[in-house]
Amino acid sequence: MKKRSIKRFLRYIYLKLVRIQDTPEKIALSFSVGVFIGIFPTFGFGGIIMILICYLFKLNYIAGILGTFIMNYFTSPFFWALSYMLGDFITTGEIKWRGLERTDAKIFILRYLLGNLIISILCSILSYFVVKNIIITYRKRKRKVKPSSS
Repeated sequence: MKKRSIKRFLRYIYLKLVRIQDTPEKIALSFSVGVFIGIFPTFGFGGIIMILICYLFKLNYIAGILGTFIMNYFTSPFFWALSYMLGDFITTGEIKWRGLERTDAKIFILRYLLGNLIISILCSILSYFVVKNIIITYRKRKRKVKPSSS
């Protein structure tokens, strides 16, 4: 994917997000839950899980689905590696990459899930405040530009 198309995709997500007609808090919460679901391993069922969560908790579907896009072809290797390294550090106290050939599958999965859970939670919390701030700022700017009708 070219740099221009990545920029266009990010702009599309931004515009979709700020134009949602809902409270900034609800949009940000929906997006942050989507981020959590997007990063946490859902084995291809992230979108379906997000729709169910939105239905059950009356969240915004569009914001939630947009949040799941944090995990994509470009970011997945980063999150996978970071998840394992963090889980490995928490369980061993060392910062070094252990080759898979020396790690039992159960231990690997446990370390990965531990690190991934922490990263999912942190990214979710961070995205809530970032998205809420973006929407509030966008709406304030929009109100200043818009002429009032009398």
